[in-house]
Amino acid sequence: MTHRLSQFADAAGYSVLRDGDFALTGKLSTPLDRLCVPLRAARYADEVNANPRVAAVITTPEIAGLLDVRFAVAVAEAPDAAHAELHAAVAAHREAELRGRPNRVDPSAMIDPSARIADHGVEIGARVRIGAHVSIAPGVVVESDCVLHPGVSLGVPGFNTGIIGGRQRIIPQLGGVRLKSYVELLSNVCVARALFGGETTLGEETVVDNLVYIAHDVQIGRRVQVCALVNILGRVEIGDEAYIGPSSVIINGARIGEKAKVSIGAVVTRDVPAGATVSGNFAIPHDRFLTHLRSVR
Repeated sequence: MTHRLSQFADAAGYSVLRDGDFALTGKLSTPLDRLCVPLRAARYADEVNANPRVAAVITTPEIAGLLDVRFAVAVAEAPDAAHAELHAAVAAHREAELRGRPNRVDPSAMIDPSARIADHGVEIGARVRIGAHVSIAPGVVVESDCVLHPGVSLGVPGFNTGIIGGRQRIIPQLGGVRLKSYVELLSNVCVARALFGGETTLGEETVVDNLVYIAHDVQIGRRVQVCALVNILGRVEIGDEAYIGPSSVIINGARIGEKAKVSIGAVVTRDVPAGATVSGNFAIPHDRFLTHLRSVR
């Protein structure tokens, strides 16, 4: 869906300097195309100009002249607040679109009568098994042969706040969730929908233990193991066949390489190379962690 800046000028409280199209609201780090982003500091103007994904910018009158002429531009005294209002308006359009999309549920799927599945915008593939009290929101796709154990929640809002309508609130989410074939989620796993568009994705044959939270825009590869009580924060990327140990935390935007291992209770604050093992709080290479542990015992 394509929008124009002028379409939302009154709702978002900005003035349009140069009108144009965009597809989604987002941040510079959002890996989607045709974005409208906020810019409140001149020092980031070069970064915005160099980003091929950006189509429109909301900024201050003082910064607007620093932007490339290819952008649609709107100005406001508080760009972040105007962007949050724009995001809410675009999200309303997305919700209307989803309401017009009927569910597609394969007849071979086995769904417990107590499961709560939205009456629109959901796709469930062949031979999927859905347990008691599972909750599935609009915008969720569950591909064939997945298993959802009791209490799983898919498509919940992610934790992102903004000032909308003069008050702090959780901003609406535009994206969805996709479970690829043969994913299995044990009880009370919670997966947030993507924030600005696209999907939070779990790859084929990935298995997730009880009481795990997977935040917005996370991308998990194939045959990953995620143990109990793990907290995977927004925009994390996890490569194929990685192992995420019990009660570990992975910070926003971190990248965990293929076949990497995050040990029990680790707090990951930086990228983990493919095949590496990290341990500790904050997590460091496992051999260094053991050396330090020996030195203090």
